[in-house]
Amino acid sequence: MSTYDGLVNDYLRAVEQALAGVPASRRDELLADLSEHIAAKRAELTPERETEVEVRSILELLGDPADVAAEAMLDAEPQPPMVIQPGKKLGAVAWVLITIAAVSTLCVGTILVGVLFFVAGNNNSGSETTPIESPAAVSQSPVPSPT
Repeated sequence: MSTYDGLVNDYLRAVEQALAGVPASRRDELLADLSEHIAAKRAELTPERETEVEVRSILELLGDPADVAAEAMLDAEPQPPMVIQPGKKLGAVAWVLITIAAVSTLCVGTILVGVLFFVAGNNNSGSETTPIESPAAVSQSPVPSPT
């Protein structure tokens, strides 16, 4: 434990007290992030350069604990729900209706083309066969009698 850890702990305790109204899980998350940030800044200093002045400088750059807590609480507040403006809602509805109409038209067109091919195919297949004559239409020729 460094001789300057007490300064950091005092700062973090002050921030924690200022975050009294924030739910515990969010408060712990904010304090952990802040602690990591302070540790990263201190790690940039060589052991010879880590003095009380340098550690206090890091903490001062972060700001007053009450201000840090207030900013964190603003970030923690839920955002108001997004409201769709009437003009944008109407435009969205119009695009949905246009899309539905286009898809419906394509489906009906595909069905009609399929029916036309089916009907045309049945008409062509009947013309290739020879018609069968009915027995009444066959001419009767006299059959020679045996003599």
